[in-house]
Amino acid sequence: MMPTEDVERAGFAWVKAVLSPDECTALGGRLHGASSGPGARELISQGWCAALADRLRRHPALSPAIGSDAVALQCLFFEKSAEHNWLVAVHQDLGFPVHERVAHPDWRAWSVKGGTPYVQPPVAVLEQLMAVRLHLDPCGPEDGPLWVVPGTHRQGIVAPQAAVELRPHELPCPAQPGDALLMRPLLLHRSSKATGQSRRRVLQFVFGPRHPPHGVRWRHTA
Repeated sequence: MMPTEDVERAGFAWVKAVLSPDECTALGGRLHGASSGPGARELISQGWCAALADRLRRHPALSPAIGSDAVALQCLFFEKSAEHNWLVAVHQDLGFPVHERVAHPDWRAWSVKGGTPYVQPPVAVLEQLMAVRLHLDPCGPEDGPLWVVPGTHRQGIVAPQAAVELRPHELPCPAQPGDALLMRPLLLHRSSKATGQSRRRVLQFVFGPRHPPHGVRWRHTA
C-alpha cells in the first residue's frame, strides 16, 4: 500500500530512510543548543530548515501525501532525554502560528506563544494539513515513542473524554534514524515518557495550503 493510501485510511504512514545516518548526525549537530529545554519553535524561518522542508516536499514517497503546492508553515524540534523527559496526554494538534489575528468566527482558540499568534483553524483547513515527523535517533519502546489512534483523523475535533476512551485502539510508532512519519494533525496521538538513558530527537514539519481562507496568513512559510 502506498503512503498516501495509508494516510487516508489510518491517518499516518511510515517512509523509511528519508535521510541517511550521516545526514541525521549533521542535523543533530546543527540543532545542538537550539533550545535550553525540550524543544524549539519557528525553525521554519531559518534557511537550512526551509531547504529541508523543500527537500521533503520533493521526496518521491512523501510528495504525493504532502502535495506539490503545499507550503511548510511550521517546524518544531523535540528532544526527549534523561535531562528533558516528559509525557503528553492523548490529543490532536489544533493550534498553528499565523501572522496576525483575524476577526472571523471560524478561526478560534487564539493564544500567543513567544510573541506569535496561534489559532485553531476551521476543520476544513485542519483536514488539509500534513505533518512529517523526521527522526534523528533510534526510537524504541524505552525512548518515549509516539502512540497514535488509527482512523481518528476522520472524526473532526474529538472531545477530551472521547479521546481517552479511544486509547485502547492506539499503536506505538518506533523509528530508526532518518525515518519519516506522515501524520494528519487531527489524528489522536500521545507521547510516553522515556525510561532509558537515550535521546529522542524529532523535527516535526507541518505542511498546508499556501493561501488559507478568510485573509489568514501563516506566520512563516517555506
